[in-house]
Amino acid sequence: MSSPQKTRIAIVGGGIGGLALAVALSHLNLEKFIQVDIYESAAKLTQVGAGITFSPRAWEIVKSMGLEPSLAARLAPGKGVPATSKPALAYALRKSDQKVGIPIIDLVIPGGLISFHRADVQDVLLNHISSDIQCHLSHRLSTYRQTESGVELEFTNGETASCDILIGADGIKSAVRRVFLADGINLSNEKATDPRPLWTGTIAYRTLIDSELLRKDFPNHLSLTMPTQFCGKNKHLVTYPIQQGKLINVVLFFTDPEKEGTYFDGPSVIQNATDDFAPHFVDWEEDARIIIKYMVKPSRWAIQTVKPMSTYVSGRVFLMGDSAHAMAPHLGSGAGQAIEDAYVLSNIIAAALRQGGIDIQKLAHAYDIVRQPFGNFVVAATRNQGLRYELNVPGFEKVKEGDAVSFERLTELGKSIEKAWEWTSQSAGGDLQRALAML
Repeated sequence: MSSPQKTRIAIVGGGIGGLALAVALSHLNLEKFIQVDIYESAAKLTQVGAGITFSPRAWEIVKSMGLEPSLAARLAPGKGVPATSKPALAYALRKSDQKVGIPIIDLVIPGGLISFHRADVQDVLLNHISSDIQCHLSHRLSTYRQTESGVELEFTNGETASCDILIGADGIKSAVRRVFLADGINLSNEKATDPRPLWTGTIAYRTLIDSELLRKDFPNHLSLTMPTQFCGKNKHLVTYPIQQGKLINVVLFFTDPEKEGTYFDGPSVIQNATDDFAPHFVDWEEDARIIIKYMVKPSRWAIQTVKPMSTYVSGRVFLMGDSAHAMAPHLGSGAGQAIEDAYVLSNIIAAALRQGGIDIQKLAHAYDIVRQPFGNFVVAATRNQGLRYELNVPGFEKVKEGDAVSFERLTELGKSIEKAWEWTSQSAGGDLQRALAML
């Protein structure tokens, strides 16, 4: 007696989102039901960037996928697995564009935030993928074509493949999204068919600083012991320890609000930038100026987003992660939202298979109803949080760099920053249950 034919799932993109989906499907023990293939454009799986942050909402999902012990082993000595019931410091935020910085708020949320080196997260994900899942490197998607029975994939190396479900997890410059938009299915706005990312007007510089080097010269520096945000008009600096406290992850943001919504001209990422930041921080508080001094040849990033999408699904094609909802990093939720996509999608696939087979239309509807509005919400929430960090919210229009701001206004700003983080402590379990109920 022949075994039932497996559902073929193609994941285009081997970044955090694509790997998280592979892990989630592996954890659900679906090998007898599905065949999963990952297609990655690069010749080697690498992670660009440095730090990655998980909120309590994301960490709950990480735990459900069986990843908690492996990731916890990468935490700094003495830093245990967070308890979501216990409040913890997420960031100390300061108005730093003056000689003597002023606290805005010590942001405390249930469980706090957990930070890792991005390569550590990738390593843990790779170690939890089933050996039945194949990863095809040097496979850059050229196009795909939907048929009545499946999806036909074509790659720039001349290879072809076919699948029953195509998952676009190939980032902000997604080839899957490009074809998805060109098809124009279920799209209400003709302008939304342009696949190019939109520039936020922000340039970010990312680097890592050796903690021992910093400690030797400045043993009491704030960044050694707590995640800190140094805030000022149209720019801010984020620092936090990673890799068991051996490194300080640093991200420096410069924003030109008038450039928001334009298309960025030039390469979106440049390694080993030689820009001189010191002149922009001569009047900032000392802890911020010290970090700037240690920023040698950082990577330079144009922070971009995608146009809000009215749907993340089209027939047998599903978008997830940055392919669907690329966002600025101001709530540390880009990776977390990709993992949440993986969590919802993997579980509804498993439920459908165990109910007797996948109804693609029902599956797509359940995923889209739950994930599209929430993903778009987080993109907007992240943008608004960046405005708060850089003193560009109502009431601060006339504030210039270095201007004194009253205690009352800073307190109000701190409260709005705190409120914007509230959703990151709320469970995604309810959304999953809503999706499951639609099958």
